[in-house]
Amino acid sequence: MRFASIGFGLPDKFRPDEELLITPSLDLGKDWHPHFPDITPYPAGQVYLLHAVLRSYAMITGSGTSLPEVYAAESQARAYLIAREVSAAMGTATIAAVYWAAELAFGPIAALGSAAIVAVSSIHVRESKFAKMQVPSGLWLVLAMGMMLRVARRGRGSDYALAGFFCALATATTYQSAPIVFGVLAAHIEARHRENRSLLTALADSRIYVAGCVTLLTFFCATPFTVLDPHIFRDYHLLAQRTGLPGTQGWWYLLFRVMPDTLGVGLQIFLLLALVWVIFHPRLGTPGLLALTAVSFLSITVGHPALMYRYAVNPFLLMALLAGVLAADLVQLAPKRLGTRWGIQLAVALFSLLLVPSVTRDLQLNRLLNQSDTRALARLWIQSNVPPLTVIAATDYDPIWNSYGEPQLPLDYRFVPLQNFDSLPARGIHWVFSDSLPGLEAYSPGPTPTEKAALDSEGALLFDLNPVKDGSPAPVFDPNDAFYVPFQHISSMTRPGPRIRIWMLKPRR
Repeated sequence: MRFASIGFGLPDKFRPDEELLITPSLDLGKDWHPHFPDITPYPAGQVYLLHAVLRSYAMITGSGTSLPEVYAAESQARAYLIAREVSAAMGTATIAAVYWAAELAFGPIAALGSAAIVAVSSIHVRESKFAKMQVPSGLWLVLAMGMMLRVARRGRGSDYALAGFFCALATATTYQSAPIVFGVLAAHIEARHRENRSLLTALADSRIYVAGCVTLLTFFCATPFTVLDPHIFRDYHLLAQRTGLPGTQGWWYLLFRVMPDTLGVGLQIFLLLALVWVIFHPRLGTPGLLALTAVSFLSITVGHPALMYRYAVNPFLLMALLAGVLAADLVQLAPKRLGTRWGIQLAVALFSLLLVPSVTRDLQLNRLLNQSDTRALARLWIQSNVPPLTVIAATDYDPIWNSYGEPQLPLDYRFVPLQNFDSLPARGIHWVFSDSLPGLEAYSPGPTPTEKAALDSEGALLFDLNPVKDGSPAPVFDPNDAFYVPFQHISSMTRPGPRIRIWMLKPRR
């Protein structure tokens, strides 16, 4: 599921922000500074990992040592594909890591339940296909949780050291994983409380400082310029001040938009029930998981400017571990009520039915991503029907900010904003482009009623490609993310991308 349709859109770049990871991976110079743009001060852990993979591939294939030259063909499509494959591989490995993390703490049935939820989860499958940071960070996060649970149960020095190591890797991949350190601390305090030690005694235990030192050292090695370059923290503060669309933040948005859209209502209810269940039926290690879940939710809701759906990946992994506990308890309780054979079969059947909607959305997503994007088809049409060196007016073009709805044309074409319609012929502009999509109006609003009336009156509509089926339920998108692939009602679209219309203005007498 994670590797299917992984070449979506290439060589065009229709998944926003992948370039923020891949471009620094190719351009690492002698100073090894990733040089992220000021508005995206990410940690560099995944950049260094991708750079190592891309350089290794170039060496094995004998392609050369200058990575920008090695991967220059087809707009760096090979580099994008390799980066996506790394993400998909790490996403797939996360399934096994979830089983490993849960098996020692909660048993094999709970581990199977947790791993099954992650395996088919729509949000995790979707994000594993692209070169982003959330899924790779999730692998390190799950490994850190596994060591955190071992700290609660065994408390060996190696458990503390490895917990710190994986905590650092998770945070060095994305700052959103930083709350894992609170989970390790909670597991340590829980273990010492079980030994009837006071809080002060627990804090005096040297093992927690081993975990802290390993965390700091590994974090510095994995993303040194986060410490060495003071501007990064300044830029991160500036990024935190950026605002998203109205109403796309906070607890209400998380519970009633993000979770239902990314997980489905049924799975969301099951995961929330698991949180409540574990509170009243605690296991060894679950207090630390609950504390970590609470801090993770707080980190993406309180004071956050815009909650993108992909930020829910890491909190979802935490909830999946706890959901495995509920699934295992139901499997054990059902035979007591219905008999061993029928009880187990019923519990497994109900759990499987819970996952069917996720599997369905995964298959629908893969089918959709296999279709050509409307912007790719529009590019081919323009190159075939519009002469080179043509200036095209676009209804919502912004020369400063990215115009995500336009096709990625060669340099011999140029978009300009559609400002004064009446002045277009005098400026030698005879073509007008428009992109629109309900649900992503912030990125593709389409023409205003006035512009639409003028275009219909004075232009000929030569290209009109609408990916949304007439009469179908409205597709549900992340309104903060300019990715034209829905989370819900995927089958309502015939292909990804916005509706694209192209007019040629009629000659004026």
